[in-house]
Amino acid sequence: MFAKTLFSAGLLGLALSASQPAFAGTRLVGYADLDLTTKEGDAQLNARLRKAAKDLCGMSQPDLPTGEWEAARDCYARSMADARRAKAEVKATALAAAKKSKTDLAVR
Repeated sequence: MFAKTLFSAGLLGLALSASQPAFAGTRLVGYADLDLTTKEGDAQLNARLRKAAKDLCGMSQPDLPTGEWEAARDCYARSMADARRAKAEVKATALAAAKKSKTDLAVR
């Protein structure tokens, strides 16, 4: 099983993708409304990523057979690992932008 997460700057979101046929699909997770420089914004994005990965990998379905549950759990783990890497890039960009805005002076 292979899960891949893509960063999509143009859409201001993280896209979760799973390429195994049983879990084929993509979920876009928006974050434009969040301040990723705060604990609250970071926690909100984490919650959105977890929900999207669960939905994408079929973990939201009740009563999955054991074999399917294991595959869904593996899909979820891989999707979340990739999402954490992509989120780290997004957060670094947000923190750099916040730092730059604090050091720039407006001249009128």
